[in-house]
Amino acid sequence: MSGRGELLAASRPLDAARVALGPIFTVEQETSCDELVVRDELEKIVCRLSAEQTPGLGWWVALHPLRGYEREHGQIEWLLQQGAFVSADAWSNVKVPMQPGERADAAVSRVLLRLRDVQEQNLPGTLAGTDMEYLHDFRVSIRRTRSVLREMRGVFTPDDLERVRASFKWLQDQTSATRDLDVYLHEFDELRTLTPETMRADLDPLRDLLSERRRRARNAMEAALQSDAARALHDGWGEILQVLVLDDEQERPDAARPIGAVAAKRIRKVHRKMVKMGREITPESPPEQYHELRKKGKELRYLLELFAMQLFDADVVKPMIKALKGVQDVLGLHQDREVQIEMLKEIGGDLVGEPGGAGALMAIGVLVERLEADAKDARSRFAASFAEFASDRQCKLVTEAFS
Repeated sequence: MSGRGELLAASRPLDAARVALGPIFTVEQETSCDELVVRDELEKIVCRLSAEQTPGLGWWVALHPLRGYEREHGQIEWLLQQGAFVSADAWSNVKVPMQPGERADAAVSRVLLRLRDVQEQNLPGTLAGTDMEYLHDFRVSIRRTRSVLREMRGVFTPDDLERVRASFKWLQDQTSATRDLDVYLHEFDELRTLTPETMRADLDPLRDLLSERRRRARNAMEAALQSDAARALHDGWGEILQVLVLDDEQERPDAARPIGAVAAKRIRKVHRKMVKMGREITPESPPEQYHELRKKGKELRYLLELFAMQLFDADVVKPMIKALKGVQDVLGLHQDREVQIEMLKEIGGDLVGEPGGAGALMAIGVLVERLEADAKDARSRFAASFAEFASDRQCKLVTEAFS
């Protein structure tokens, strides 16, 4: 999905790479300041580095090892990370340290401040539109924030909670259309292959229409993200979190409780709810039922990633996350197909009377049939993916581990 590199450099990549690799490798500028070559002690090129400057961050650097120099590639990446380069995983890492016995409001505020930082880090790239993953990471941080607000609501005053939840829902809504259209256009060629080869060129008017919709959606999104309302949310949210532990505890029943106990209770409850919801689903269930389970699964995953990994036995949490991901993959494919089908059916009306519109409508009809088959296949695979997650053994383990 992303064109970003594996590493982020705050200063110019040539200078930073020379310092980090200097004892073992030689780094030279190739065709421009954004293209570098790495040579070994025999003056052989073992790796190339490409860099792209990004608004507000520095440079994303991608490593392109030459065949036969895989060992050197690993060494180069390690040396760069020991120097002035940050890995993509570390840059987007949202885990914060916490102890099971500390106050819940203190731990929750640190998590939410880190998520606020991630939003801030990704905002310049989101507005620039240079890589769709900035918007994706921006949205994920908002979803995680909203999930924490739902699951840890007992550490906030009701007034703050109601106001902030509404504001973050508004913020996420401003980005939804752009993200959906980004994904559509990124996957357009792949979707086109689902139609017969003789019909693929007929979908060109659809691409043009999607591109125009994305342009309009992005203009509206950029205006919203730079609005007074968005800035007020960012600043006001930071102020709330900074003084959260000082607020009156009378309206915040979970504020002073141990975070380990609060997180364990929420994990047990959400897991139990997911199991109940999933067992009620059949291949004939409406799409909304699958979608609601997917949303509940995201809440559980965020609880596990943001809190459980720091508070509980990793040997229990990691397999649980793995089983949950298996369910989410199936539910995600189903939801993607349902959304794509709905948009294709809706957008068809705009192609009527347009040049090439008749051929595009016929090709869309075929594409919808293929997407419906994919959605049906996902439904058929759901039971098997859900079985491990909802097994009696797993349910017992959750009860015991998060007590």
